[in-house]
Amino acid sequence: MARPIPVTVLVGFLGAGKTTLINHLLRTGLAGKRVAVVVNDLAEVNVDARLVVGRTERLVELANGCICCTLREDLLSELERLAEEPLDYILVESTGIGEPLPIAQTFYMGSLPEKVRLDAIVSVVDAARFFKLWEEVGEVEDAEGNPVEEPLAPLLAEQVEFANILVLNKVDLVGEEELARLEGFLRALNPGARILRAVRGAVDPGQILGTGLYDYEEGVRHPDWEREWQAPTKETEEYGFQSFVYRQGRPFRFAKFWSFLESFPAYVLRAKGFVRFADHPPALLSQAGESVVLEALEEAPAKEAPLYLDLGGEEEGTEIVFIGQGILRRRAEIESALALCLE
Repeated sequence: MARPIPVTVLVGFLGAGKTTLINHLLRTGLAGKRVAVVVNDLAEVNVDARLVVGRTERLVELANGCICCTLREDLLSELERLAEEPLDYILVESTGIGEPLPIAQTFYMGSLPEKVRLDAIVSVVDAARFFKLWEEVGEVEDAEGNPVEEPLAPLLAEQVEFANILVLNKVDLVGEEELARLEGFLRALNPGARILRAVRGAVDPGQILGTGLYDYEEGVRHPDWEREWQAPTKETEEYGFQSFVYRQGRPFRFAKFWSFLESFPAYVLRAKGFVRFADHPPALLSQAGESVVLEALEEAPAKEAPLYLDLGGEEEGTEIVFIGQGILRRRAEIESALALCLE
């Protein structure tokens, strides 16, 4: 019988750099190997999956939900299907609100343990935003439609505490004193985790892949293991995360769109997608908190060019995913602001 295929699961909050890390692993430690990548996105449009291009045998998209709850059965089905293929490795990228514990449980359902092996859970931490996110409180609606406050700290803690490896990404944006404080805080949350520092996801792949760090016996001792096994929590409901896709066939004026970015709504936790302009090359938009990047696709570095998909013909327009707590109440506000940027 063939050896179970090793699987590394990546979790981490919205915009932490999970896709960037996956692309780094694909072009370094997994180069030349037969690899499948499963990319999960909360929104109906899976932008991250489009950014993993040309470096993998198989790419599986799981959109419009989270693999730790609503799409758990889909993840199980896809892993069983991939296990029948001649693969050397599988990478799974969870959505930014995914909790690792229920994802880990999926690997012990049905006959899956005979086919694939959970090698490690990697949590990507945004070193520049972690403490700010930890203190952030969003406003969501309860079952009766009343506004209630919901902090992000419990979700961030879960993503850190159940991981085997913590990748502190974007360390170039943080001073050494702040980094030392962050590492100390993370060690208090998860004393046994391996901590790696990274800039744009660049880490030693040997510290991530094939480590065998995930321990099933340790996992089942977690106080939430039995509860999640019986009734997985829906993070979209627990934390009030919502998303919508903005589509527009008309191009934007670059200066007007740039002005929109400079006053980006604080309640948008994550925005990502592809933007068409009348007076500028098409660009990739990536926003996470106060960090907003708009990069012309034709200017992408040569070594990264394959990571940017071809947007297709000129007739295709803008497509941006917006994610936030209770963001659907603000949709009209965002779309009105964008309408002022059109050609």
